[in-house]
Amino acid sequence: MRAVRIHEDLSLRVDEIDDLTPGPGEVLVRVHAAGVCGTDLHILDGMIKPDPYPMTLGHEAAGIVEGVGEGASIATGTPVAIYNKIFCGRCEQCLKGRTNICDNEPDQLGFNRDGGDAEYVVVPEQNAAPIPDGVDLATAAVLTCAGMTAMHATKLSGLRLGDTAVVDGIGGVGILVVQAAAHAGARVIAIGDSEEKLSLAAEHGASEGVLVDGADGYDTVADRIRAVTGGRGTDVFFELVGTTQTMTAGIRSLAKGGRFVSTGYTDQSIEIHPIEFILPETSLISTVAATRLDLEDAMRLSATGAMNVPIAGRYPMEGIDDALGALRKRAVLGRQVLDLASPS
Repeated sequence: MRAVRIHEDLSLRVDEIDDLTPGPGEVLVRVHAAGVCGTDLHILDGMIKPDPYPMTLGHEAAGIVEGVGEGASIATGTPVAIYNKIFCGRCEQCLKGRTNICDNEPDQLGFNRDGGDAEYVVVPEQNAAPIPDGVDLATAAVLTCAGMTAMHATKLSGLRLGDTAVVDGIGGVGILVVQAAAHAGARVIAIGDSEEKLSLAAEHGASEGVLVDGADGYDTVADRIRAVTGGRGTDVFFELVGTTQTMTAGIRSLAKGGRFVSTGYTDQSIEIHPIEFILPETSLISTVAATRLDLEDAMRLSATGAMNVPIAGRYPMEGIDDALGALRKRAVLGRQVLDLASPS
């Protein structure tokens, strides 16, 4: 079988590897679509290091079950979205439903375990979430990262009907956060680095947009957010860019009692005095990936039309470099996918 593999020298190649066989409790999935995510760039840049190399890239995948191991009960032919965090299901966090922070240090597809940028993938049955009617495989693939992350961040934010929410970074995740926040009943203000991205946000539920041009553009963001909120600031600031400038601007845009939701990251840090959190009693909320339930909720929203994934481009497996190149240039409106449905 073929797979997109990252090697220790950080080169990316389409390799021929051994065919996969599901073990007890596992399922073999023929991958039809795999999403291309900004986190893949962090792996290519060496910020996230797989162990061991080489590793099959990709943590967003959906396809059709073609084989089951002993003890697995899902039927062959079932379309499934792959939940990428391997979890034990028995620890304190899993029993609380927080499968994304399993106490037993789980593997994660495309991070430290072979992922879904391949013709086939094998996962525990509990990681294969049946796709509801009305959701196509490309959409389901994107929901296994961007969609469930948007759901998880929105839930943790404590967003309430009538709140104001700012979404900073209208990329593949941000456009879905816009939709999740609007679905929760918030007034959504989008921050983007192009008019095209702000237009996309408006099409998906944002009522206002703030255009920034380069890092220096964030110097005035807090003032601009207060200007459009009558001086009050925003109840929730979803931060998806992860630079020092963007995070600082987000914290300073909050209303009293507001919540700063940290999802995006780079190699930069937050540099701010704690008094800026203490005096207005604002909160910093961190999010990592999402739970299996968040994935299911994202697919349910998509099935009703309340969460729409803009597919910006479809590539064959050999087109992974082109897809990642477009992502690095911040030239993608929505999300890209690898189309892996052709016969092997």
